[in-house]
Amino acid sequence: MKGNFNKNTTYAVIGSGSWATALVKILLDTQEEVVWFVRDQKMISFIDQNKHNPHYLQAVELDTSRLLMSCDINKIISQGDVLIFCIPSTYFISEMLPMTVSLEDKFIVTAIKGLIPESNISITEYFKTIHNIPYDNMGVIAGPVHAEEVAMERLSYLSITCKKERTAKKLAQAFRCPYIRTSIGTDIYGLEYSVVLKNI
Repeated sequence: MKGNFNKNTTYAVIGSGSWATALVKILLDTQEEVVWFVRDQKMISFIDQNKHNPHYLQAVELDTSRLLMSCDINKIISQGDVLIFCIPSTYFISEMLPMTVSLEDKFIVTAIKGLIPESNISITEYFKTIHNIPYDNMGVIAGPVHAEEVAMERLSYLSITCKKERTAKKLAQAFRCPYIRTSIGTDIYGLEYSVVLKNI
């Protein structure tokens, strides 16, 4: 993968909270199919049956015919080309522990608003240090936007940064829709840490 986005690229969202649900909604509006890691099988069954998240953004109807869900993180990572991590930083390490598949050839995107508490490092620093993912193969997604605004399809803005501008442009295309505008940049450290400071 490594930033070679095309119409066959598969996007996987890892996390099932309000921000993750909002990103899944956006991607369902721009992509043919979305892969989604939901940690609880009961929650998956509920979403399949009722077409919405039982706990977050309940008004958002999800087209489950184009949504591939699993509580097996290895299955999700294997199926996705672009992995969008949207797990609360407090639980990030525990959610990653079951992962055994390789992240080679995956493009890593963090939409996580915080540092890893066990080590006080950012998510991109974790992937660089622990999994040897080069910064060229990573991106950061942040606001200014709230999940509730996405749910209501209010015109909102996403900031998207990658080390290379052309990669950021391609990633941004995946999120553009009638209610989402994007701004791009190349300072992944700056965006990641500005989000951390904003949430202190």
